[in-house]
Order: sequence, then C-alpha cells, then structure tokens
Amino acid sequence: MAARTGHPPAADRSPRYPGGPVRCGVRGCGCEDPRVLLNAANAVTVLRTVASLGLVVAASVAHSWPLLLAAYLTYWIGDSADGNIARFQHQETRFGAYFDVICDRINCISCALVFLQFVDAPWPIAVFLFQFVIVDLPLTLLPMRWPVLSPNYFHLIDPLAYTLNWHVVAKVTNTTLLITLLVVLPDQQWIALVAASTVLVIKLWSLNRVLRLTVPKDTPHVPQGMPAGA
Repeated sequence: MAARTGHPPAADRSPRYPGGPVRCGVRGCGCEDPRVLLNAANAVTVLRTVASLGLVVAASVAHSWPLLLAAYLTYWIGDSADGNIARFQHQETRFGAYFDVICDRINCISCALVFLQFVDAPWPIAVFLFQFVIVDLPLTLLPMRWPVLSPNYFHLIDPLAYTLNWHVVAKVTNTTLLITLLVVLPDQQWIALVAASTVLVIKLWSLNRVLRLTVPKDTPHVPQGMPAGA
C-alpha cells in the first residue's frame, strides 16, 4: 500500500462574511460570526418564546397547573434546543446570543409570575427575579464586550466567571433550582429563599469581577493570555 504524500489541507480561515476579519481558528471567537439572522437556531428561539408565552397565558386564565408546567418545559427544552442547534449546525452568532438572553427573561418572568398563583412564595420569587433580571441580565451581556460569540465561550477570557455563571450546570441551576425547591418543599420556603439569596450573592460577586476585567481594544479576535480579574 502506497504511503500518503503531501500535507493535510489547511484549515479554512476565510472571512465568514464579506469584509469580515480573517478567522483565527479559535472556537468561540467573534471572528467566527457569520452575521446571519435567519437560521434554524433563531427560529427555535422565536417558536419556544411564543409557545411558552401562549401556554403561560392559558395557564393563568384557566388556573391550570399542567399548562404552567408545559410552559416551563417548553421554555427549558426550547432554550436548550436552540443553543444545541446553533452549536452543532455552526449557526452561532452574536445576535443570536443577545436574542436568546432577552427571550429567556421574557419566558422566565412570565412563568414565575404565574407560578405565584399556585404557590404563595413572594419572597423567594422576588429575590430570584431581582437576581435574574437586574443582576444576571447585565452580567450575561457583559461578555459581549470581548470578541467572543457568546457567554458560552467566556472561559476563553475568565474560566472562574464562566464556571460560576455559564457552565451548563450553573445555567440549569439558575433557572430550575428555585422552582424545583418550591414545588418539592412548598412548606419550607426558607430553603428556597436561602438558595435564591446564595445565587444572588454569587451573581453580584461575578458582576463585580467581570466589570473589573480588562477589555481589549481594536481586535477582532479573542485575546490570548488574558489576565484574570481581581
């Protein structure tokens, strides 16, 4: 059998859109953004947002726990599906990251407010909403100051902030832990309140940390050797 000759084909480093930068080859770098709005991932984001909103309105009108559960599941499953489609189909865009963050808040706030019709837990829900909207929203948008496709790649900038906030375990915990505790332990709401307050403290600390990181200037690529925050 004849030995192979020649060199392996070079990786494609051509710009993802006309006039864009030559790609650096780092997965998650902003130079990989094709700047496309119409794709399957964004379509799923729209569909799950509208579907969950419709279900949560129906749950509120009919005072239906099954419909509220369906609204939550549509939000959670759809939120996972649009991200996975974007990653596996190479459809990740910075616009999609922004869009997903905003739609998450729409679904989460609507579901949480209707949840109060079934479980009288104003303080845990209030702490959670303050954390998720007032603290976590700007925290989740801050990574876009760096040339990364989304917060899912913030480990390229600061591994600790990424692990605490955008690792899959951290994201699932943030959106599901409180509701799970209130459903399983409705008579021990102090546990849910402690959990929500703990997450709030972590988010406040993370917000301060990310705000103090140095933002690179005039580069289309992820900076290498980024110094960790204080």
